[in-house]
Amino acid sequence: MQPRIDRYFSQAVTGKLRRHALILFFLWSLLLAGSGLWNVYQLRSDTVEKARIEARTILEHNIAYRRWNSKYGGVYVARSGSIQPNPYIVSPRRDLTATDGTQLTLVNPFQMTKQTYALLQEQSPLAAINRTVSLNPMNPENEPDEWEAKSLREFEKGAVEVSEVTSINEMPYVRVLQPYVTYESCLECHAVQGYEVGDIRGGMSIAVPMEPYFAAERSTRRIILGTHGAIWLAGMLGIALFIRGISRQQHQTAASEWKFRTLSEHAQDWQYWITEDGQVVHSTPSCERITGYTAEEFLRTPGLIHDIIHPEDRPSYERHFRQDIAAPEHEEIDFRIFTRSGQAKRIFHVCGPIYQGGSLLGRHVSNRDVTDRKQLEEQLLQAQKMESLGLFAGGIAHDFNNILTVITGYASMLQKKLATAEEPVRKQLQDIVTSALKARSLISSLLAFGRKQVMRRTTVSLNGVIRALGRIVERIIGEDVELRIQCSAIEFLVHADRHQIDQVIMNLMTNARDAMPRGGVVTVTTEPLVVDQLSAERIGVAPGKYMVLSVHDTGTGIDKEHLNHVFEPFFSTKEAGKGTGLGLAMVYGIIKQHEGSIQIASEQGVGTKVSIYFPAERTVDAKQERLALSFDAMVRGTETVLLAEDDDMVRSLLKDVLEANGYQVIAAADGDAALQEIRQAKDMIDVAVIDLVLPHRNGRDLYEEARRAVPGFRAVFMSGYDTEELSVRGLLSEGVILIPKPVDIEKFLLALRSLLDT
Repeated sequence: MQPRIDRYFSQAVTGKLRRHALILFFLWSLLLAGSGLWNVYQLRSDTVEKARIEARTILEHNIAYRRWNSKYGGVYVARSGSIQPNPYIVSPRRDLTATDGTQLTLVNPFQMTKQTYALLQEQSPLAAINRTVSLNPMNPENEPDEWEAKSLREFEKGAVEVSEVTSINEMPYVRVLQPYVTYESCLECHAVQGYEVGDIRGGMSIAVPMEPYFAAERSTRRIILGTHGAIWLAGMLGIALFIRGISRQQHQTAASEWKFRTLSEHAQDWQYWITEDGQVVHSTPSCERITGYTAEEFLRTPGLIHDIIHPEDRPSYERHFRQDIAAPEHEEIDFRIFTRSGQAKRIFHVCGPIYQGGSLLGRHVSNRDVTDRKQLEEQLLQAQKMESLGLFAGGIAHDFNNILTVITGYASMLQKKLATAEEPVRKQLQDIVTSALKARSLISSLLAFGRKQVMRRTTVSLNGVIRALGRIVERIIGEDVELRIQCSAIEFLVHADRHQIDQVIMNLMTNARDAMPRGGVVTVTTEPLVVDQLSAERIGVAPGKYMVLSVHDTGTGIDKEHLNHVFEPFFSTKEAGKGTGLGLAMVYGIIKQHEGSIQIASEQGVGTKVSIYFPAERTVDAKQERLALSFDAMVRGTETVLLAEDDDMVRSLLKDVLEANGYQVIAAADGDAALQEIRQAKDMIDVAVIDLVLPHRNGRDLYEEARRAVPGFRAVFMSGYDTEELSVRGLLSEGVILIPKPVDIEKFLLALRSLLDT
């Protein structure tokens, strides 16, 4: 293990030094590149300046020669083929005859320099070029080119020299142009042009070829670049050796530091070193994860540890802190703290003394966050309570559901008989039904917590469910909350357990009410939706048709920290004693059983929206749905029904309900009496309604005996026990039509009619 850690650290340190080396390499390369470019730039500037100096030197010589020529009135030479009288010299002494008869002609400064440079051009193809130019030339040969004309205008602005590197015949030249001043000796020929002594009547330019200079520059540039390359390479090698050296020197010290830091930074517990006077001299970074405060804050503020402790737990912490700091062991304690965000956490605290060379330096403290463990313990206790409640509920469910069956049954019958009664009477009957339904939902919820119930799916209209629960929901949410129901005109029917959907809606409405203690608005909507592949991945369902049920409240909202935990069992943001933390967990489980999805969005101070996606069956128009056959016409019949029920009030109720809908009823109070009735009137009985738990003979045995006596015997079963209990007793099997108690009269009549019509 140790060599592997060392190798890992070596790689980490090498990687860090490599980054530093790359930075040094880059800076060194940048420095040498900058130096090389600067030297090359200076070399070019020096090369041009050297050529310019040569041009100025030639120019000054030429001007001196021309001034000398002008000073002495020109030079007489013998006339020849190349030397002919100058037509632009107007002096009467232009042409003379020597004593020996030789014909002489006067050569002026311009003519002298022109012929001199013609000889120079014959000697060298790259010789300097001399020109005398003027914006008002007497001789057309002195007409300036574009660059010379521009430069001559600069003289009018006060310039004393113009120079530039240009191209002549596609070859680089440095050109220097200086003004040509009129002297006394010049007036003999140029006075006719209006010039006076001191006037600038043009300029003299020298063009020096740059190619020889550039050739020398290239040679020097190669030397500069080669020298810089060698220096760069030597520097790179030096940097590499330097990095290698410090890497070896730092490895051992840095490895030890790295190991200590790794252990410290990855510690899950909050560990710190505290002195006798309460000063924190070191703290692991895990303190920020646990408390929300950084290690630097604890170092800067010694009293911060004391300040974050719950006021009720401070006395015990102070007693613990006042114990002998040198004691080898202090008692283990736990206390509560408040984090930076205000969240309460439970801390388990242990500590021990720190010595160095026999000197006490303080104590080492280890604080462990045991909040989750405490919550799990509380959740386990809560789960045990709920299990006990479920067992208790299961024990009373049978009798309790029989009582509810009588209440809801007779109340429903009275509602039909008193449909035209006064409003107070009808309202009182509706309140009886509503209260009974709430009691049925309560006992069902208790059974759901205690035992897992079998889901019975049917084709369900969400719009119908919501409208049916509207009155009950209004009473749940209270008068200070406005209920808005917005059902879509077109809906997809869903394949779901109607009772479980009721539970989902009631839970969501209860949560919405609790989130609006000062009143507000809760909106329930339904919407058909076709989910494509992309949306399916986001929602967490398979592509297809869905019916979306949404409950949106304008309550306090849920903060982001809690939003990801709302579906966890026993998690609740309500005050202690006001919520079990099972409501949304149960909703989540029901929706997942239905192969749907649930999404929640919330913002504090704005409200919460819960959206549920139910897989759909088919499309139905809400208007056509209202044209269906009336319920009474669907459930009426004339057949004979055997009713086997041991509870007198339930038996009396169901007998009245069946007879009120046209059926003939034979009633029996136990299993033996029911079997005797079947044997005596077997040709008359069309169907039986049997309670699965009967005295003397249970409903399942009664059914088997009846099938042997009457082949094809049909029956609908009832029970106030949950399905798990019936399965354990062996009373429930696949294919059995079971009506749970308290009996929903409409469902009971529909199930009976469906069996008779099959």
